[in-house]
Amino acid sequence: MPQKGFSVLEALAAVALIALAFLPLLALQGQLTRTVIAVERAEAGVKNMKSALSYLRVINPAMKSEGEERIGDAQLIWNARPASAERPALDQGGAPGRFVIQLYDIDAVLAYEDGRRAEFTVRAVGWRPTAPISATF
Repeated sequence: MPQKGFSVLEALAAVALIALAFLPLLALQGQLTRTVIAVERAEAGVKNMKSALSYLRVINPAMKSEGEERIGDAQLIWNARPASAERPALDQGGAPGRFVIQLYDIDAVLAYEDGRRAEFTVRAVGWRPTAPISATF
């Protein structure tokens, strides 16, 4: 009388075929994981770069020409150098005011703890007073 069902050999062959079918899916899962990690790292880098640019936008390079600041998981290091000659800032009537202004190129580096670096240059206006504030109205 013939037996019904699968033999052990047939069951092992079926399991082997299923395992072979899942190997490409396992490789795909690994690639997806690496891609997610890379995207998260890139997003963090963009966030740090935006924060660094915002920080450099508010400093006055005429008064603070170099420095360091912690930005997220990176260290921002900058050095400003003049890109134009000083000139007086004009008041609303066109007369020289109490400030001189000058363009600066700010060379900046975002240095990460894992050794990555992002180097960039921004141009900013620096100013400094030439006279104290007058107390007269």
